[in-house]
Amino acid sequence: MSDTEETIVHYASGNVRESLFAALRAAGHDPARLRAEDTNEADHLHLGGKHTTVWIADTLALDDGARLLDVGSGMGGPARYFAGRGAKVTGVDVTAEFVDLATELNRACGLDGAVTMLNRPGQDTGLPEGSFDAALMLHVGMNIADKAAVFAEVFRLLRPGGVFGVYDLMGTNELTFPMPWSITRESSHVESEAAYRGYLEGAGFDVQRSLEHRDEVLARAALMLQQGGAPLSGALILGEDVVLRRQHSIEAVRDRQVTPTLLISRKPE
Repeated sequence: MSDTEETIVHYASGNVRESLFAALRAAGHDPARLRAEDTNEADHLHLGGKHTTVWIADTLALDDGARLLDVGSGMGGPARYFAGRGAKVTGVDVTAEFVDLATELNRACGLDGAVTMLNRPGQDTGLPEGSFDAALMLHVGMNIADKAAVFAEVFRLLRPGGVFGVYDLMGTNELTFPMPWSITRESSHVESEAAYRGYLEGAGFDVQRSLEHRDEVLARAALMLQQGGAPLSGALILGEDVVLRRQHSIEAVRDRQVTPTLLISRKPE
């Protein structure tokens, strides 16, 4: 089974839309008429959640009107957040269930003119060369075996001088499973920061900054634990063993087996 097939099998439950809409209604929201913030943490499927999305947006400081590619866009939470800050976003994801739901949520939020979702793999998007000013990949690399191919495609799609932000858990794949992104070690593709740098440089990027987000992630996890979790959270798609999966991921961060890291690279002018 390819990593693309593994990802689809892992994330496509068939009931994500129903679960999310039920949680939205329980919170007093009409799923057909939303604000982007109404989904809370449910569509920010990375460690640190929406708080981390905001941090990444502040760090990248994209200009208003920037053409942004979101690789592995999921349910579109980060894409809608960046669109709210003035970006024109295209998201690509291999899970059709996510793409369809993200498109529906974009429309409900009045952002369908600012965000486009496509059911395509990151290594073969079919999009025009040089058509983006910036690109993001948030907590996707753990599901990708051939990161070099994806980074080469992103390099092709960026204009000269374009920026690429990769936020992933980087470290060892010798972890305790299940994890939020994988049930078994065989379908997990965690790699070191050095490996990421090698793939990025091999694609032609200049790696300019490396920012750890470990302390912030652990603080947010502790806060969520004190609050008892939230109905509108990423737990909606993680299944019945969500507590165990999250526990394993936080322990891995705490024990420095993996580190939440943002690598910022640029395509040479």
